[in-house]
Formats: sequence, C-alpha cells, structure tokens
Amino acid sequence: MLGKLLKYEIKSTARLLVPMYIAVLLFGLINRFLNPFNAVETSNSFTLHTAMSAFSMILYVGLIIGILVMTFIVMIQRFYKNLLGDEGYLMFTLPVKSWQHIVSKLLVSMLWIILSFLTVICSVLIIANVNNLFGEIYNGINMIRGYIGNIGLLLIFIFPLVTISYSIITIYDSMALGHLFTKHKLLASFGAYIALYIISQITFGVFMLVYATTNLNIFTNTATATPTPSQITTFSISAICIYLLLAVGNFILTNVILKKKLNLE
Repeated sequence: MLGKLLKYEIKSTARLLVPMYIAVLLFGLINRFLNPFNAVETSNSFTLHTAMSAFSMILYVGLIIGILVMTFIVMIQRFYKNLLGDEGYLMFTLPVKSWQHIVSKLLVSMLWIILSFLTVICSVLIIANVNNLFGEIYNGINMIRGYIGNIGLLLIFIFPLVTISYSIITIYDSMALGHLFTKHKLLASFGAYIALYIISQITFGVFMLVYATTNLNIFTNTATATPTPSQITTFSISAICIYLLLAVGNFILTNVILKKKLNLE
C-alpha cells in the first residue's frame, strides 16, 4: 500500500514541479546562447540583444526562486491538506497505517527537493558551458576522495539526505503539534517549530562541545592544525547519528499524534 501512496503522491505533485524544471533547463539553454553576462559587459549601448539577454536572465532567476519556493509550499501543503485538513477524513479511512502516510510524504518531499537542486545545478552548468565538464567533476571527486577516503566521500552524499529528512520531518512534527490546539493552529505550529528547532540546536551544540573537547585537538592545541581524514569521518558519522536520532524522535511524535491524538474538527 505504501507503493500506491508514493505513486499517487508523485503524480499529484509532478504536474506542478516538472513543468518548472523543464522551463528552468530551457532558459538555461537559452541563456547559454545569449550569454547575458558577456552581452552586458561588452555592449556600450542598449541593443536588442542586450535587452533579450537581460530579460531572459531575469526570467531564469525568477524561475529558480519559483522552484525553490514552490517545492517548499508543496511539501507543506500536501502534508497539511491531505492529513490535517478536510481530506484527512478520507485519507485515514484507507487501510493504511499512519506511519505509511508520513513516510510517503517524506520520501516524495525529499525526492522533489533533491530534484529541484539538481535541476538548478544542471541549468547553471549549462549556462557556464564548462569545457570537459565530466572530466572536471571526476577530478574533483578524486581530489576529495584522496583526502578523506571512500567512506568520507560516501558520507558527503549521506549527510545531506539525513539533514533534509530531519528538516522535513521537523516541519511535519510542528504542524501536527500545532493541530492539537483548538484555536490559532497556524501560530501554534510556528511556535512548535521554533521550540523543536531550539531543542535540536541545543542537542547538536552539546554534541559539538563534547566531541570537540574530547576528540579534536585543533580546538585545544593549535589554531593552525587541520583535522585528519579519520577525524572528519568520525565527526561526520557522529553528526549523522545525531540528526538521525532527532529525525526518528520527530517521526515517532508525529506518528503518535496522527494515530492517537489527531483532531480534524
């Protein structure tokens, strides 16, 4: 049933975001040929090419901002409307457990956030028109791997996934907590998010302090020392574990509220 939820969620959100992805890539290609920065820099007077270049770049930047904002709005709207709003009466009558609803929203939100950033990066690379792009990327990856090793390189990809999932589930948790109030639910959700954010920052701050004083001599001996690859790897794994624990805590609390405390009135 989780697969069906994912399929339904992707279909419902793709119609909003995919056209924007196509538009950003298209304008990235247009700006590559118009070369707006060179047109503005070399032009001594206002020409049609300069105007087209400037207008195209403005639209391109607007689309990028639109993608990021729309992804955030869709992420919040889908959770609130489907599970906490009027559609919640229907969604919770389905033979699906509450944790499956949360997981489906979480995975699809992560998917679109990652795709949004990849689309923006791809469009920038299209405009930049870097020679031997894949070779440069390969050399950069090898350089990083040469310093921090294969495990450290893998952690570079794992850490953003963990932090994205933590951020999303924290927003879900704050909306669920705010929905427990009979009045001013939006304000209560905002207050809950601030409280959860403060708790997470205190937790991570304590971890940083304890870890730095016990493991990283760069904080205690000399300001010129640099962390070793093993120290970076150990710190990254520890940070990932902290964010995973925070994400799991928010997930459990959200699931309990949806399962036992939800009030759709």
